[in-house]
Amino acid sequence: MLNLLDKRAFYIFWVGLLLVILPSFSQQSGAPFRDIEKSSKTTPADTIILPGPSLLRFKAEQDSNYLRAKRLPTPPSARFYADMKMLEKQVLAQKKLAGLSDQEIAKKNMQISPELFLPSAQELTLYQYGLMQSQSVPFLQIYKPYGLKVPLSSIATFLGLAEDVSPLLEYDLDVETDVKVSIYSEKAILVATIFDGIQAPGHYRYYWNGKDDRGLRQPRGDYIGEIQIGRTKFIRKRIRLEN
Repeated sequence: MLNLLDKRAFYIFWVGLLLVILPSFSQQSGAPFRDIEKSSKTTPADTIILPGPSLLRFKAEQDSNYLRAKRLPTPPSARFYADMKMLEKQVLAQKKLAGLSDQEIAKKNMQISPELFLPSAQELTLYQYGLMQSQSVPFLQIYKPYGLKVPLSSIATFLGLAEDVSPLLEYDLDVETDVKVSIYSEKAILVATIFDGIQAPGHYRYYWNGKDDRGLRQPRGDYIGEIQIGRTKFIRKRIRLEN
């Protein structure tokens, strides 16, 4: 009986000694015994700097709250629903500040530049190649996609061998300015005013229908088309009207 009491006392003595020593040892070493949630302050020695730009910086309280939220026994579906409800409040607040309805926001997001729908050079080449393959006949050349498809009149006008006397007037603007497009007779009498106002930068084309400002058809002959850009630039072109 005495030996049994001595053994119990021996065990109680060493367990008490371990309970006294281990907390002090954990405070000194700190690595395996320190609680993550209790350590709210970080020192420069504990910070690990990774290469690359630092986009976001979180506080120790944020990290602890995130770790505490991950430990909650919450299903992922419920957590996703809660996050979406928070996002819905932010979207509604932004929509209220913008003063737009759902239809107006959708229409604004669908404003796509028409230039994005234009085919590229590679797409045009593939289109021509597809036409050639679809019309291919063994030992016969039916479709000829190669070469320049330019009218002879355009080539002659470009080389200066012929004059463009069509009623087509076109010009380019680099800045926003006043523009006046007019048609004059051979005697410098104003026949028609096609446009008179302010235009934004861009390329413009006008086709004279051969009528004056009153809607009367003009007789055949030569006319002068004048494009006045601003106050100093004039572009004139001879127009031949064929009835």
